[in-house]
Amino acid sequence: MNRPASSASSPIDIASLLAEFDASGTNASAFARSRGLPAWRLYDALNRRKARVEVAAARAGAAAPALLPVHAVSEPSSARAEPSLVLEIAGGHRLRIGADFDAVLLRRVLEALSRC
Repeated sequence: MNRPASSASSPIDIASLLAEFDASGTNASAFARSRGLPAWRLYDALNRRKARVEVAAARAGAAAPALLPVHAVSEPSSARAEPSLVLEIAGGHRLRIGADFDAVLLRRVLEALSRC
């Protein structure tokens, strides 16, 4: 199968595209269609990103991220002004997520925490 010639994109363009895709919550084919891109181009970028992450982890000698238990914690209603989700993570730390959370920011925080 021949892929059509594509215009060169800078790494910043691809990084922005992948960040938009991550935040979109849609599947890759639908996201690519919504941006007027061939699906193979998005899949190719996703595969290259995955390979870079795997190589970096192998070089660092890091094992695959371990899943940690998450427990729901109830709080008195007076302790919060709006409904929120509270994640209790390793070490007893709590992450409060308000109803108006920024999904992109939450994804970045969780990615950063997974590297710890």
